[in-house]
Parts: sequence; structure tokens; C-alpha cells
Amino acid sequence: MFEKIQGHQTITDHLEKEIQSSEVSHAYLFSGIDGIGKKKTAREFAKALLCQDQHDKGCGHCPVCTQIDHENYPDVKIIGPKAGEASIKISQVREMISELSIKPYSGNWRINIIDGAERMTPEAQNSLLKSLEEPLSYNIFILITSHPQTILPTIRSRCQSYHFQPLSIVDMEAIILREAEFDRITVAEAIRASGGSPGMALYLLNNSEIQKERTHYLRELYSLLKGDEIKVFTLAEALSKDKATSQEILEFFIHWFYEINLLLEGHPLPDHGEPNPAHRAYHQLLQNEKNQAIIKTLFEMMATIQYNVNLRLQWEKCFIKIMKIQKG
Repeated sequence: MFEKIQGHQTITDHLEKEIQSSEVSHAYLFSGIDGIGKKKTAREFAKALLCQDQHDKGCGHCPVCTQIDHENYPDVKIIGPKAGEASIKISQVREMISELSIKPYSGNWRINIIDGAERMTPEAQNSLLKSLEEPLSYNIFILITSHPQTILPTIRSRCQSYHFQPLSIVDMEAIILREAEFDRITVAEAIRASGGSPGMALYLLNNSEIQKERTHYLRELYSLLKGDEIKVFTLAEALSKDKATSQEILEFFIHWFYEINLLLEGHPLPDHGEPNPAHRAYHQLLQNEKNQAIIKTLFEMMATIQYNVNLRLQWEKCFIKIMKIQKG
């Protein structure tokens, strides 16, 4: 059970105990950075609950496990933003809710996974709330999110929460080298840039231009912090062209300033990684209190862009606020 999950032993041990003691909760919140293994754990949890093998739960070989892996088992419903859409609409949640009264096809559970739960519109979240307040005995909800603070407190309070921590270098290497063949130096660089997310490390390894793009945005943002007001508008223009890229860079900025926060407080980087020249430049430029205010501003931006807003305008407001923070 959960043999395929690497690096989240505490969480999988808790989930296994719940299954063995028949004390499974009706709702879970899996939080942590993107690409860290939350969805994979949710899928393995579903397999462990529904597997046909009585001796090896979550065997991965029976028809049920195979269908769950291919996301076509009738008792496991997974929803997320549709292709080309930035949010999970109320119509998707209502469709899921309409099926909750249908008893399980073969097992004891219906498992409803919301992948990217922070992207539910306010209407979708409110629609979900009643089902969490009055759950049918055979329904389990698993909300997967990288930004739990954007989910309604009333929803969070009804879920058993598990926070997935960034993985160690050893666990990251094991996962990446199992998935594909790359030289160790390239892997080490991708791991260093990924913030403990094997999914992100693999993404960077397969898309080398992404790292160049991130370096470019760090240089531009550094110039803004140094007082170059033109960067407010050029950065906002560049980041407003594509919402998915905009959100990806925003998440990268948040992670970056968290790393700077560690350095400012005298702590090592995750897994004792060595600061690169960009880390040192930002470290010399920023003060701890201002850095924390910038992180807060970026989180506010993350909450804002979940909705249908003018991206360019919102980025301009965000960068103006960051510049004011730095000027003090």
C-alpha cells in the first residue's frame, strides 16, 4: 500500500492506518507545491480503498487499480479546470454533486477528487460546501491544492488536512532517475531550481527554455527593486499575455522570495543547497521585513488572478506595491 509514493512517509502512514482501522474521513485537503505528488497520493489512496486484491490493497494490477490509473473507473471522479480554462466552474461542481447520491458501482466508496481546488470559482466553492456539511456515508472528497489559503475557511475546516513538504534531494533523484535518463549534473541543477518538486524538476529537464525564462524575470524584477519604474510596465505587459504562464511565474516568484527569506533569517536553503549569484544579489538588496511584505503581496496577487481580471492591470498594481515596499 502506497509503495509508489516516495518522500511522504508520514502522510501515507496516517492514510494507511485510517484504512486499516476503518476510520476514513469524508473529506481531505492535500496541500503543497505543484508537482510534489499530491494527485498521485490521492490516486493511490483511491486504489487502496477500492482494490479487489484483499491481501495487497492498491495492488496496481487488478481491473479496478488499472482503471483508476487511467482515470476511467466509475467510482472515482476527478475534476479540474477544463482545457483552455483557468478556473473550475460551478457547472462542473454541480455535475459532480448530481452524482453523489448514486451508490458505488462495485466497492464501498465513491471518491471525488478536485485537482486544483484553489481554482474553483467562489460560486463553485459555495456549491460544494453543502455536500461537505451533509456528506453521504459512501462519499469521500479529496481537494488537491497548491494554495489552500484561497479556499473558503468553511471548506477547509471540514477537511482533514495533509500538507506535503518539499522532497529531499535523495528522494528527488530517485524519482527523476527512475522516470528518465539525464546526466547527474543536469539533474542536480533542475532539482536545485525546482524547490523540492519532482514534477517541476522533470518539467525543467524537458523544457530547458523555462529556466532561461525564469532567470530573465528575476533580472527584470531585480531592476524594478533597484528603482527602475519602467519595469513595472514592461513586466506587467510580458506577464499578461498568457494566464497559465502568468500563474507559473507568480508561483516561482513566491518560492523565490521564500528562499530569500530563509537566507535573510540566517537559515540554509532547502537541503542545504548553495546560494547562486541571484540569491546573493537579492539577499544584499532586501531586508527581512520588506521581503515578507513582498511575499504577502504576491499571495494577494495569486488570490486575485483566480478570477476573470485584467491581468496587465493587476500585475501593474502588484509591481507598484512591491516597488513602494522596497522604497520604504
